Amino acid sequence: MACTRRIQILMEPEEYEQIEKIARQKQVSVGELIRTAVRDRYLGSPDRRLAAAERIAAMNLPGINWEEAKRDIEEGCDGGLP
Repeated sequence: MACTRRIQILMEPEEYEQIEKIARQKQVSVGELIRTAVRDRYLGSPDRRLAAAERIAAMNLPGINWEEAKRDIEEGCDGGLP
């Protein structure tokens, strides 16, 4: 097992109570909940990001013609939106 490092964070009591409640619901420790949140938010794997980008690209969403959009905006056209 790799060496781990200890950190200390200070939280408002109300925040900690909420975190503790979520941890109980997920049946994990507060530490594991925080480690998972940090991994998901800041250390997400490039593979996950690439997979997400590929899923979005596969949606074949309509593109925007920027010149037409600019003209519509300048002319005050709402593009037929309600």
